[in-house]
Amino acid sequence: MNIKGSPWKGSLLLLLVSNLLLCQNVAPLPVCPGGAARCQVTLRDLFDRAVILSHYIHNLSSEMFSEFDKRYTHGRGFITRAINSCHTSSLPTPEDKEQAQQINVHPETKENEIYPVWTGLPSLQMADEESRLSAYYNLLHCLRRDSHKIDNYLKLLKCRIIHNNNC
Repeated sequence: MNIKGSPWKGSLLLLLVSNLLLCQNVAPLPVCPGGAARCQVTLRDLFDRAVILSHYIHNLSSEMFSEFDKRYTHGRGFITRAINSCHTSSLPTPEDKEQAQQINVHPETKENEIYPVWTGLPSLQMADEESRLSAYYNLLHCLRRDSHKIDNYLKLLKCRIIHNNNC
């Protein structure tokens, strides 16, 4: 396939770079020492691993967003369109740490709840470069935003469960 000069050139480059970033310095760690089939891992250890991974994912998503912003946006005003356009924006989340601490540790389960679905794939495949760059900007903006929330809430949950809110 000849991609030189094609509208897919930037998309393929971004995909390649994001895959390289995700694989950079990653070595799987076994949950159990020596890969034992039957072992017990403490909840503290599981939280420690989850917090490390979520922090790592957030850092990578922030790096990808910053790199994309530096290379492709150049005053195009993508941020004004991306502010509230994440498909996860409709999910009720606390605005700050204090609000997050007010949430019940065991929230009720809601059956038949409808969750937002990401519908951005066609925008990433558009032939128009401006639209495609805007879609990538939005995707990376939302990934950074959501990974930051997950990282923070996971740390808060660890604090509540492991340290009994003594953090």
